[in-house]
Amino acid sequence: MHLPRPTRWRAFASASYRPFQAIAVGQAFTASYASDALFVPLLLRLGAPPALVVVVGATPVAGAALQAFAPQILRRLEGNLRGLTLGLALAEVRGFVLAAIVASVAAGAVSGLMGIGLISVTVAVGQTAGVLSGSNITLWTAVVLPDPERRLVGPRMGALTMALSTALLLPAGFALDAGTRAIGLWAYVAFFLVGGMTSTLTPLAVSRLPHPGRVLVARETAGGTEMPPAFRRFTNVSGIASFGQGLIPSQSLYALSVLGMSAGFAVALSGVAAAGALAGSLAAGSFLLGGSSSRVLRASFAIRAAAAVCCVAAIPVNPLAPAFLLVGSALFSGGGNAGALATNERLYRLAPANARVHCQSRFVGSTSAAAGAGSAVCATALAVAPSTAWVAYTALYAGAAISRTIATLRTEVSASWSSPYAPPTETSIPRNGSG
Repeated sequence: MHLPRPTRWRAFASASYRPFQAIAVGQAFTASYASDALFVPLLLRLGAPPALVVVVGATPVAGAALQAFAPQILRRLEGNLRGLTLGLALAEVRGFVLAAIVASVAAGAVSGLMGIGLISVTVAVGQTAGVLSGSNITLWTAVVLPDPERRLVGPRMGALTMALSTALLLPAGFALDAGTRAIGLWAYVAFFLVGGMTSTLTPLAVSRLPHPGRVLVARETAGGTEMPPAFRRFTNVSGIASFGQGLIPSQSLYALSVLGMSAGFAVALSGVAAAGALAGSLAAGSFLLGGSSSRVLRASFAIRAAAAVCCVAAIPVNPLAPAFLLVGSALFSGGGNAGALATNERLYRLAPANARVHCQSRFVGSTSAAAGAGSAVCATALAVAPSTAWVAYTALYAGAAISRTIATLRTEVSASWSSPYAPPTETSIPRNGSG
């Protein structure tokens, strides 16, 4: 009943959805060749401390809290959501900037220390804008597209992105190891250039999103927009889980710094994570058409708690540590992607139709702030305990497992696996993306 249906994929493959398809392809190249998969081993190679790498990687997550100001920004822009998203999407081509910085370091024109600083700023600012761009694209589908089209487009965009990321990252790990041995930092330059060129698809596609692309955002009253109690409880539980997300050190950082694995293994680890995310996206995206988003969300928290336990088991004395890290990475991303889809679906089911912009902005703002707080704890722990680094990593993974377990137990779920908000079966498939 809930298996992926070819008819829905054929509908998504139609010409009406070309902009969404192009966004997914562009985001796949950005995520693969201009994000964490490459900048983590690159910064460590240049001599950056692990705590700094954590801070740089966490900045975009915490920076997404700026989404809380979306209603005010949209009012100033007269509801031009397309224009706001397009401006943010320009940051997706940051691969060109990263390529120029690394080329300067490789040529000796810029010192390694300055290179670390420039790369850190580019990643922090660029990925923050990219995360906000993704949030606004999701918001666009929620407030402009009818719900049946939103349920068709969102999960398939994510699945297409993850499928391409898997195909791009798994061989890239071997290529990066061979490339750095042969040409050093120039191997990173090549990957960043490829990422930058293909990522131009994202802003080009955003400019072609179907009309109208404008939303009217009402001003809040003196008492503020009243949120349904169920939505507030959902936001609070998600905040607990997001704090646990912030506690999690990058698995590639752990593999490089503690287990002594190669940069290629770290990139391949990201590829395995993308494969897990693809599986989670396909399974959850199909089920959520008529299934319970709250039950999927609770299951995703339990899966991510199990992923953290796998990472706890990946201590250096364990000969199977790399394997546990691979399994944990796949489970983190699989549960995380399924949870993201369930979160979006539950958010838009609980939020009043006339308050979706306010609800989405508040939700993203509060959960991002919670994730940022967790990341601050993570960075502090790694900064003050370098001599026993693996113990600090293990404690952080254990804390993440506890956080996700609490979220699992506190998540309110519907009476059955069928959704009380969505129809149990899909009676028609949208044929156009006119909105």
